[in-house]
Amino acid sequence: MIYVLLFTGAVALLGVFVYGATFGEASRQTDATIDGEIDVLAELFTTSGPGNLTRAIRQRTAWRDDSIYMLIGAPSGAVLAGNLTALPPEALTAEGNYFDFEFERPILDAANREIGIEQRRARGKVMRFRASPDADQSYLVVVARDVAAREFLRNRLLNVIFRISLVTVAFGVVIGLVFSRSLLRRVEAVNKTARAIRAGDLSQRIPLSGANDELDNLGANLNSMLDQTERLMIGMRDVSDNIAHDLRSPLTRMRNRLGDALKGDAKTQETALRATIEDTEGMLATFNALLSIARIRSGEGAGVMKPVDLVAIAEEMAELYEPAAQDAGFEFKLITAPTPTIKGSRELVSQAIANFLDNALKYAVGGSRIELKIEPAPTGGAILTVADDGPGVAVEDRGRILERFVRLEKSRTTPGSGLGLSLVAAIARAHDAELRFDEGLVRIENGEDRGLRVVMVFPPFDAG
Repeated sequence: MIYVLLFTGAVALLGVFVYGATFGEASRQTDATIDGEIDVLAELFTTSGPGNLTRAIRQRTAWRDDSIYMLIGAPSGAVLAGNLTALPPEALTAEGNYFDFEFERPILDAANREIGIEQRRARGKVMRFRASPDADQSYLVVVARDVAAREFLRNRLLNVIFRISLVTVAFGVVIGLVFSRSLLRRVEAVNKTARAIRAGDLSQRIPLSGANDELDNLGANLNSMLDQTERLMIGMRDVSDNIAHDLRSPLTRMRNRLGDALKGDAKTQETALRATIEDTEGMLATFNALLSIARIRSGEGAGVMKPVDLVAIAEEMAELYEPAAQDAGFEFKLITAPTPTIKGSRELVSQAIANFLDNALKYAVGGSRIELKIEPAPTGGAILTVADDGPGVAVEDRGRILERFVRLEKSRTTPGSGLGLSLVAAIARAHDAELRFDEGLVRIENGEDRGLRVVMVFPPFDAG
C-alpha cells in the first residue's frame, strides 16, 4: 500500500505538472493579452481622445472572435460601444483586477441569423480612463476573453486525471497483491526449508525459481552455506570416528600395560611407564595439532604477518633435515633462486615445510630423492615446492589428504595422526596461498608419473 500511495502521488504530481504546463500557461497568456490590449486602448485614449477610443472598440467588436469589449461613459452609465450587453456584476468590485464571469452570447446560423442564446465563461479586466486626474467625465473599459472552450478542456483534463488516479490506485493494489503473494510464496519456501533443517534434515535446500533475481541469489548463497554446513557436520562425524579409532588403541595399550605393571617387578613397571609416557606424548601431539589448526583458521594462531624471506627459511630447514634424509637413504637437494619476500609468519611457514619434509621421509618408501625448491612466481610472489620420487598419491585421493585424520594407509601402522597436511592447509589459507598436488620427480617407462610434488604458491607482497 505504501508503494501504491507513493506511485499515485507521483502520478498526481505528473498531472499537476501537465496542468501547469498547459492550462496554467494558457491562463497566463490570456492575462497578458488582456493587459496588452488595455495598454493599447489607454494609449489611444491619451493621444486621440474618447471619440477614437469608441471607434476602435466598435471596430474590434465587429470581429467574430473570442474578444469581448465594453465601453461605458461615467457617471451617466451609458454603453457607448462593445459586444457585451451588460456590465458583469463581478466588474463592480474588480476595478484594476482580473475577474471571471458568465455572459450570454447569441447563437447564429449559417446565414448569420440568431437562433438562440448560450451561456459562456470569460475572463476580463476593467479599467477607468480619465482625460486628467481631476476630470469629472470618465470611461469604464472592459476587456475580456471568451474562455469557455478552454474551461471545458480544463474540466475534462481534471476529470481524466482523477479517473487515472483511481485506475492507478486500483491497478497498483492488484499488482501489489499479486507481487506480494508471489514474494511471500518464495519467502515461505525459505521458511519451510529452514524448519525442515531445524528439525534435523540437513539435505533440504531452498528451491530456486530460475529468475536469477535477488531472491535466487540469496537462495543460492544460503544453499552454498548449507552445503558447507553439511560438509562440516559430516567432517565432524568423521573426525569423531577417527579420534575414537586413533585414541582407542593407545588408551587400551596404556590400560593393559599399567595393569600388567601392577603385577610385575620394578623393571617391568619402569618399562610400562616409559611406554605410557610415549603414548601420552603422541596423544598430546594429536590434540595440539587440532588446537593449532583451529587457532590458525580463526586467525589467532597466525600472529602478526611480516615480510618473510622464503629462501632463508628453506636453507635453515634443509640444514635441519638433510642429515635425517641421508640416514633414511634419500638424496636431499635444495634449489633456490632470487625470490621476492612474502607477507607471512616465519613460524607457520617453517611448520609447513617441516610437515612436507616429514611426509616425504615417511611415505616416499622406495624412492631415493627429495627436493626442496624456492622460486619466484610468474605473476609475483613465491613458489614453495617439495617433491619426491616415492610411490606418490593417486589422483582421486589428492583431494582427501588435506582433510583431518585422513590417512591413505588403511592399516594405520605408520606413526601419525593424519593431521599434518590439514595443518598445512590451514597455514596456506592464513597466507592466502594456493596449495596443490602434482606429479613427482620421475616418469616411469609406461608413461605414468611417480612420486608426489607439493606446491604452495604465495601471493605477491602487499605492503598495505
